[in-house]
Amino acid sequence: MPAEEMPADETAAGPGDADGLAGALAAHLDRLTFADRTADQVTELILDAVVDWGRARGWRVYRRAASVMPLPPPYESRFSVVDVGCARADGPPVVVEVDHSDRRRTLEKLAAEAAAGRVALWVRWGTGRFATPPAPVRLVPCRVTFRTALQGRGRVYSRTANTERPAPEHSDVAGGFTVEAMDPDIELVLRAYAAFAAGDIEGAVRDLHPDVEWIEPDEFPNGGRHVGPAAVARYLRASYDGWLELHSEPFATRRGDRIVVVHHVHGVLQDLSVHEATVADVFTVAGGKVVRMTAYADPAQVPD
Repeated sequence: MPAEEMPADETAAGPGDADGLAGALAAHLDRLTFADRTADQVTELILDAVVDWGRARGWRVYRRAASVMPLPPPYESRFSVVDVGCARADGPPVVVEVDHSDRRRTLEKLAAEAAAGRVALWVRWGTGRFATPPAPVRLVPCRVTFRTALQGRGRVYSRTANTERPAPEHSDVAGGFTVEAMDPDIELVLRAYAAFAAGDIEGAVRDLHPDVEWIEPDEFPNGGRHVGPAAVARYLRASYDGWLELHSEPFATRRGDRIVVVHHVHGVLQDLSVHEATVADVFTVAGGKVVRMTAYADPAQVPD
């Protein structure tokens, strides 16, 4: 919102007010659905939804509103902007930032806004878990699914009422798109990755055979051979809990009777270090159940 329209804050936002607004915005974004959008398009859709949310509450809403945060040198005499600013008659202003990545500058900006008495909301969208920012900044998560599009279109993202289910493959046709049936074994495997990224370990092992053999590289924490869904669940839980923030991007292909998943993970570990890795997981599916999985630390190691 323009600096001259920012009201003086006689009463700072209380924790209850901030929590309530974060919950209300999260509920509003839960109704947002889309399919096969680029990262920039997803961000714009979310920004539009935030603007609609503010206007529906009777607030004055501004895109790219003036921030209290100055720009870094040599532009320290100028000020940054927030993605969305909302002026309301019944409380201090609300500022919202929307990000796909963990941007330290965004957190610093929102902290400065909160220190000025404004409600600071950080909408984070992505495929996995998100680190909770320090108070008084409030996290508003928006989870999506991810796939590599056909025809060299790169990464695209989708969001449905149930974001744990992977979006179907699409291909462009004149005037629209047609839905291409996904290989049921690939769909089964990708469904497990989506569950893992959401912290749903029970869902991640739901389609494992009772005698599944799950082999991780020995150099991995808790690596080695795990037999049965319960043992695999313990391994996956320990792996998931090692992340403070996790983004999971699997790409699956069929090679004969095997499903090969090149899995790129990135985020922040519990020790606050930034980490990323790309591994390969090779699945054998029979009768609608995963009977074997062998992981490779280097995708180039997967045998032909």
